[in-house]
Amino acid sequence: MNRVSLLASGGLVMVALLTGCKSSHESGVKSNYMTQWAPVAADTRKTTEAAKEVFEQEGLKDVTASSTLMDGKASGRLADGTEVVASVKKDTDNTSTISVNVGKLGNPAMGAELAKKIKRKAEDTSSSY
Repeated sequence: MNRVSLLASGGLVMVALLTGCKSSHESGVKSNYMTQWAPVAADTRKTTEAAKEVFEQEGLKDVTASSTLMDGKASGRLADGTEVVASVKKDTDNTSTISVNVGKLGNPAMGAELAKKIKRKAEDTSSSY
């Protein structure tokens, strides 16, 4: 009986880890601890440019960005050299998903904050890229 309970508990933990959890840090951002992600109502180019601008506004060093109609990537470094990467994936012609990784092990609070700021900037209709 204990073996069945242990297997069931392990299965539930695996499902939670694989599907991700809603971030307790930022509304609308999901997290699996290492990566934080959110849907964005903007195409890949606009979302990537928003990521670059957010990284620059946050004072990250060595900020770079590149995008296509299918995907995008922005990266920068914290003062201690930790790499921060925002990856953009096309969902539809007008929507994408932003994923943020901070360092090799993740920083859920910082990643969620950056993902939310990128989402807001990309969805801001008053700005044009």
